[in-house]
Parts: sequence; structure tokens; C-alpha cells
Amino acid sequence: MSLATITAAALPPQAYAHSTDHDVQLTANPANWRAIRNIGRGWVKPFGGGLWTSPVLGTRADGTPTDSAWLEWRRTNLEADTSEALLTEVWPVGSARLLLIDDQAHLAAIVDTYPADDGSRYPDWEALTTDGWDGVYLTDRGQWATRLPRSGPDLYGWDLESCLWLRPSYVVGRTVCSSARSEAGAA
Repeated sequence: MSLATITAAALPPQAYAHSTDHDVQLTANPANWRAIRNIGRGWVKPFGGGLWTSPVLGTRADGTPTDSAWLEWRRTNLEADTSEALLTEVWPVGSARLLLIDDQAHLAAIVDTYPADDGSRYPDWEALTTDGWDGVYLTDRGQWATRLPRSGPDLYGWDLESCLWLRPSYVVGRTVCSSARSEAGAA
């Protein structure tokens, strides 16, 4: 089975949500990149390193992001106040090699091609990186299809449409304060 991919041009606009104490420019510099590491048996996410982005859900008139899927998830599921979160635009470089997970079969193909060496049904994240993959894009449809499948590998814990950048194959754009409305803490 071949691996499903998505082109850099087809990737929906992405934003990295963060606090003021994190300089996203550092992660775009290969000299500062923290490599992805496998975490061990039975855990779906890699350990440390990489960069997680999510689709932009709203923009200002000048095109800068005002909201992202991650901030929406935090407001909805954690009742978090995201009104002071920063959003940084992230665009893949044109040559970025991105895997696509839009259904259970896509994830199964990744696991079959890059099986974890501990026997678990998760990808070997380090092997993906070594083989030149730049990121893994999980669509909303893919997130639901891989959340708690009847059998096979799962991505339970990714929680939302997102892109895990395995290597710094992206360009960092403007950083702005989110203007997404937050109900958290409202009386």
C-alpha cells in the first residue's frame, strides 16, 4: 500500500499557538531544532521536539490569523481563556514532504511502512524523519476515523485536525495576539 500525501500548496493555512515566552522563530532555524524521538511502547505521540500547528479558523482583513483549531479545542474542551494567546503563521516550503491521514487506512499504511520497534501499533516517528518526511497532517475526518477504531492503529490523543512537523521545513510568518472570543472566566 502506498502512503497518502498532501502537497505543500494543498495544506490548509496553519498557525502555531503559543505564549509570549516561546519564540517560534527559533524552531524554524535548523540549528535550534529539537528532533522528534519515539516515546516508547503504547504512546501515540512522539516525545519532545517537532512543532504542532493547526488550521487557521479566522483571519483579520490583512490575512493574519485570529483563531486556530487548537485554540478552539482549548476553549471548548478545557474552558481555557485563549484571548491572550499568540498565533504565528506557518507555511510549508514548496518541497515539503507531508504525509496525509484522512482515514484509518492512511494511518495503517504509515504504521506498516514505519512500524515502531517496540511492537506497538504506532509509527516509528524517528524513522519517518530519517527517511525525509517533513510532517504528518491529520485531517478532522482522519482524527475521528483514527480516534478509537474497532481494530488497528489509533491516534487517540491527537484530539483535533493538526500538523506535526517532523523537521523544520516551513517558513514562519507574522505573530499576532489572538482575537478569538473566550468565554472562560466570564461571570
